[in-house]
Amino acid sequence: MTLLFKLVLVPGLIALVTMAGRRFGPRVGGWLNALPLVAGPVLFFLALEQGDQFVARAAQSTLAGLAAVAAFAVIYSWVATRRPWWVCVLVGWIAFAALTVALQAVPWTAVSALALALAAFGIAPFVLPPVPDAPPPAAAPTWDLPLRMASAVALVLVVTGLAAWLGPRLSGAITPFPIATTILLAFTHGQQGAPAAVGFLRAFLPAMWSFALFCFVLTVGVVGLGRDLGFLAALAVSLAVQGAVWLGLDARASRGSARPGPRPARRSA
Repeated sequence: MTLLFKLVLVPGLIALVTMAGRRFGPRVGGWLNALPLVAGPVLFFLALEQGDQFVARAAQSTLAGLAAVAAFAVIYSWVATRRPWWVCVLVGWIAFAALTVALQAVPWTAVSALALALAAFGIAPFVLPPVPDAPPPAAAPTWDLPLRMASAVALVLVVTGLAAWLGPRLSGAITPFPIATTILLAFTHGQQGAPAAVGFLRAFLPAMWSFALFCFVLTVGVVGLGRDLGFLAALAVSLAVQGAVWLGLDARASRGSARPGPRPARRSA
């Protein structure tokens, strides 16, 4: 039953986010992608199979590694202004892996890891490259969505399958690997160009505060509250922050569209 859940839940979430991004644009897709679409189910399956203590330690390790996700996004965005998507993915993954190793060598607490993640996702949107607005999205090929879903399932199966051997620290370190982000970002980049990819990241990065708080609540609460209440509390906090971020993004977009254009030059008499 658990295996069936793994094979259905995560690809279903990826499919919903993909279709929403196609329907409403990269800003909505990036915002939705910051929800714990892959890491949340991975941590839940770890709790089912390894216990609450294990998942609390894994969630703290995940939280400590989220700054590497912000670094991946920023590096991808700058490389995308000059290189195709597959070069951006390769460079971004190398940067993610190197920073993850460095971050896992530090003895983080839940509070210090949260502070690092919030700072990383707060700063990252301001160092993205300036690009023009994205063009209207092109029609996606038929193999696009199945490949996205299969890639997400692969990460869930690998992490949960190796968890007992890896232990909570390494399992948590692997969990924030940006598989869903890479899938959605690379397809957006390849099909719509660098401006759409950067637009995706402008919504994705601020919304990742909700992901960080999801991991923090699990770290400090899942043992005391129990698995089900702990995950419900983490999801409730994540959704509340996600909603607040959307309101901020919407207000910023409204201010941008309300700015008057340049005044026409006066004609001389």
